[in-house]
Amino acid sequence: MLSFRSPSNNERILAIAIRKIEKMLKDMQREGKDLSRLKLKKFQKTHHIDCNCKLCEEAKKKNDPHMRGLTEDGFKVYVSGDKKDV
Repeated sequence: MLSFRSPSNNERILAIAIRKIEKMLKDMQREGKDLSRLKLKKFQKTHHIDCNCKLCEEAKKKNDPHMRGLTEDGFKVYVSGDKKDV
């Protein structure tokens, strides 16, 4: 997690994020989506396997792909339980 200077700043940022997520879910519900089977999953997208940055080089030396640099860090929302390709 990111380190911020004050705990009150952490709480403020978390409250803003929660409000945005609530708004997004309410909008989805207004669009007619059934949120009863809602799932949130964390994901991290790392650099390409052929990347030669400092972090990726260190990950290759230690043979640990989890040490590669991050390009995205967040979560995904699944509304239905099925992950079918449409």
